[in-house]
Amino acid sequence: MGLSETILAAIIGALATMATAIVQLLRNRAPAEARPKKNRVRSTFAIIALVMGAMVGGYFWSELRAVGAREEIAALRADLKLMAKAETDAAAAGDAAPAAANPDAPHAALALRHGETDSAESVAHLPPCRVTQQAEDAGPTACTESLATTVAVCATVPSSAMTTGVHVQARVPKSETPWLERDAGAPTLGSLHIAAAPMEYPTSADQRAVCMDVSNWSVEETLAVRVVVDYRYGPAPAPELTAAAPTGHSL
Repeated sequence: MGLSETILAAIIGALATMATAIVQLLRNRAPAEARPKKNRVRSTFAIIALVMGAMVGGYFWSELRAVGAREEIAALRADLKLMAKAETDAAAAGDAAPAAANPDAPHAALALRHGETDSAESVAHLPPCRVTQQAEDAGPTACTESLATTVAVCATVPSSAMTTGVHVQARVPKSETPWLERDAGAPTLGSLHIAAAPMEYPTSADQRAVCMDVSNWSVEETLAVRVVVDYRYGPAPAPELTAAAPTGHSL
């Protein structure tokens, strides 16, 4: 069980006082008349010297323990600083690794993204055009613009990137036929009618949606439609965003 410096100094002083008292008792066993005056003076100085020695010894002992304690505390603080620095360096290295692996992270440097290209896509299924039954002499059943349902198929891209191309592809769902892609600027792809240009609007602080309005004019087949948006990071500003949301239903 450890004792404080104050208690140790008190114990040393008490032991010195007891030793002094015992010596004094032994000296006082003889009658005062039998002891010369010189011996009595020596006894007095001896007692004072013992008491002063006990006080000085206790003081220096407590100071020695205090110096040792301060050295231990200083060494402990130095170790704690080294541990904290090591943990900080490890945390910084751990944060830098995901940022380098994921260029879309909000805090990734734009200099690392410059010139990088990527793409985003979205797929939707468009049901056939619903046409009311016509008389037999009215000709074959056909879809019209007023009957066709327009749907906005949107892909999400980073706000800091530039859109470099929008591809529209279609095919019959659950079939092994490859995706058919419309020619550049073509308004139709089979029975699929496509808007002339895509629309863009922000969805969050760091992302925006690139949407293409499409409609299925087929009265028999459901169409799977895929919109692929190519984008690139660069110094040029992003295209101007439209204030209104798409006119169709976002999927």
